[in-house]
Amino acid sequence: MQELLRPGLFRRGPGFYTVNLRPGEKVYGEDLVVEDGVEYRRIDPWRSKLGAFVAQGGRQWPYERVRSVLYLGGGHGTTVSHLSDILPRGTVHVVEKSPRAFGALLALSQRRENVLPVLADVQLPERYRADCGEVDHLYQDVSQRGQVEIFLENLRASLKPHGTGLLMLKTRSVTQTAPPRAVLKDATRHLQQEGLDLLETVDLAPFSRGHFALVLRAPG
Repeated sequence: MQELLRPGLFRRGPGFYTVNLRPGEKVYGEDLVVEDGVEYRRIDPWRSKLGAFVAQGGRQWPYERVRSVLYLGGGHGTTVSHLSDILPRGTVHVVEKSPRAFGALLALSQRRENVLPVLADVQLPERYRADCGEVDHLYQDVSQRGQVEIFLENLRASLKPHGTGLLMLKTRSVTQTAPPRAVLKDATRHLQQEGLDLLETVDLAPFSRGHFALVLRAPG
């Protein structure tokens, strides 16, 4: 039986699932399960850092009162599709600069009306702020050196006061020389100096080694 773990998130045995917004359709080859007439999609923690966050025991769930998300670095839409499931009456604005990945996101948006892709550079939030407006939640998964500053710039541009954020920190993209925990410590200090509350930090290994999920809340 599916167990409701968090709003929009279910557990069945060792796996975690979302209710499929488009029954019968897979996005990336994930497992589908039907119970009592409802179809669920399994979140693969090896493919989705949100799935890894949940599988690694993340306690904070920042999607309970969220209606709008700004997603930075959407890739081909694996995690985006699960957020689309979790927020069926919400909106997921997805910024991606790779034309190839954007094509996949555009195709996804044609099947999921709550996914709105934007072809832009996440380092230039002024280019897409008018399209996305203010949002309740900021999700970032980018492989760039200045990940923390990108997160902060987008937060200043688009996140509502007291809004939440989920930053997937890729330490090896920041530097290859410092230990991952040292990079995490520097990033945490920088974020807290900007007034953010750090609600939780989760190590995503073994699913994504050298990656940490940081759940944050913006000041009022």
